[in-house]
Amino acid sequence: MLSGELHAILQRPYAKGRDIYGLLWYLSNPTWPQPNPVLLNNTLAQTNWTGGVVTADNWREQIGERLRLLNWPDFQADVRLFVEPGFDLSLLNQANLEQVLESRE
Repeated sequence: MLSGELHAILQRPYAKGRDIYGLLWYLSNPTWPQPNPVLLNNTLAQTNWTGGVVTADNWREQIGERLRLLNWPDFQADVRLFVEPGFDLSLLNQANLEQVLESRE
């Protein structure tokens, strides 16, 4: 499932708040397995990915590059409709995602 989320973030021509929220959700749980690079590369190939091979060693870097390009206030507004009432949208930010990405190394 994490590989599917990474595919959406890397390949979708526009970013969706729910994808970023899902990524934070997956990566915040240290028991969640690492993404399956074979599955991820196969799905990327099916959608004409041109960013090179994603490996167990570089997926965090690939995602980090994509996250640096995002308009974070837009994502918070986009995901507001999908989260439970009371969820602190300020948690959905670049610094938190970068932190959980680093913790998965």
